Amino acid sequence: MQKNKKFTYSTLVLIGILSACFAGCIDDTSPDSIGVLVTIVPQAEMVEYIGGEYVDVTIMVPVGESPHSFEPTPEQMIKVAQATAYFKVGSGVEFEIAHMDTILEQNSDLRVFDGSDEITVVSFDEHYGKETHHDDEEEHDHDHSGTDPHIWTSPVNFKKMAEVVYNGLIDIDPDHQEDYYNNYQKYISMLEDLHKNVSNLLKPYEGKSFMVYHPAWGYFGDTYNLKMIAIEDEGKQPGPTGIAAIITQAKDENITVIFVAPQFDTSSAETIADEIDGNVVFANPLMSNYIETITKLAEDMVSGFE
Repeated sequence: MQKNKKFTYSTLVLIGILSACFAGCIDDTSPDSIGVLVTIVPQAEMVEYIGGEYVDVTIMVPVGESPHSFEPTPEQMIKVAQATAYFKVGSGVEFEIAHMDTILEQNSDLRVFDGSDEITVVSFDEHYGKETHHDDEEEHDHDHSGTDPHIWTSPVNFKKMAEVVYNGLIDIDPDHQEDYYNNYQKYISMLEDLHKNVSNLLKPYEGKSFMVYHPAWGYFGDTYNLKMIAIEDEGKQPGPTGIAAIITQAKDENITVIFVAPQFDTSSAETIADEIDGNVVFANPLMSNYIETITKLAEDMVSGFE
């Protein structure tokens, strides 16, 4: 995976000047709103629901971009300078690893809240769910032991992340605690209903395997006792030998649906789907409508299992 480059010191100085000069003219939000940063799109929905009219949310990895490679823009860094809080994912998202130091250099007063509190972060090794199937002529390091950052794909974990948001907001803005509490209770009620519905849908298929291109759904699989099999290996498409091995595994486990994220090349998934007489289905882990996306994922899994 690409390594993100940190902003240079001169860039920070320029951003600081821009922030000081233009903050007043570009800030069209309510003077009572709190500037809040989040890393990914799913967090924005959560913070906006709980924070309501009192928050102005900036997504550091915008819609359509990848947390593995995106670098913050000067406009975003102006927002960083104006922000009060950052609700980070905290589970090893590459954007946060690469840029958090720079963000804190830009705003040393920023309050940072870790969404992975009370969540067990596991390794890709535990979530990969497939055999090693590289081309023989290539040398590879088969260690997938880096942490799997996609904790939010489990509704149970997402509910814990919502609690971090609620506690953070009442900490920095206790005057609106009642509003935050009411919004939080409504939001976690929806997440609890989601978890119950998905559990009912998937319970008959516990122990089954599902196939994805990018290994983003391991925590979802853990929550509902399913095994994720990933096509992508260490951020790379498999070669011919790897594809052949995955096709064999898919046939052995009666897999007929392959889930792909819109941020990635789907050619390998389409090749495998053709060979197993299956279908490619989109499931976006950087979803803008959490409940709808998770529900549809579960329904599509049921269709594939039947």
